Amino acid sequence: MDSLLPLGLVAVALVALLVLLDGVWRRRRIGRALDQAWRDVPRDAETGLFDRRVCLQRIAAELKRAGRSGGSVWVGVITVLEGDADRFGRLFHDTMRLPEVGFRIGERVVCIARPDLDAAARDDLLGRVLGAAPRERLAIGEATWRGAGDGDATRLLHAASEAVREVDVP
Repeated sequence: MDSLLPLGLVAVALVALLVLLDGVWRRRRIGRALDQAWRDVPRDAETGLFDRRVCLQRIAAELKRAGRSGGSVWVGVITVLEGDADRFGRLFHDTMRLPEVGFRIGERVVCIARPDLDAAARDDLLGRVLGAAPRERLAIGEATWRGAGDGDATRLLHAASEAVREVDVP
């Protein structure tokens, strides 16, 4: 009986080692798949922001999520009137925080979508937008959809575009 105890411990140790190695292998495989999926999403090469092709799809997904949870979706459209739009886009991309999602929808136009944006978070977000444009002149439009009725990404984006006004930077 005593001679079986070390053999049992060796068997348990081998099984544990195999399970550990399997976990490491799966984690690497999932990590590679996630990295590939991240690279496959269309992005603007100059800014790193999502490409305009995924803009309406992503906003529609946020609207569906907000409709289920009774939340809201805020969309901002930012136009670079003067200055380097690529530079602004890169700096803007670097300042974004989850769950914010940014898109480049035109040569000088950037869009951002953010679920459940309260007044304090809105002020912070707009402060970061203006901070990313120390030498650019911007026009910003915004629209918010609240979880009542059907959300339409195209209408929300259009409403934000219609609300674009030039911003005075202090």
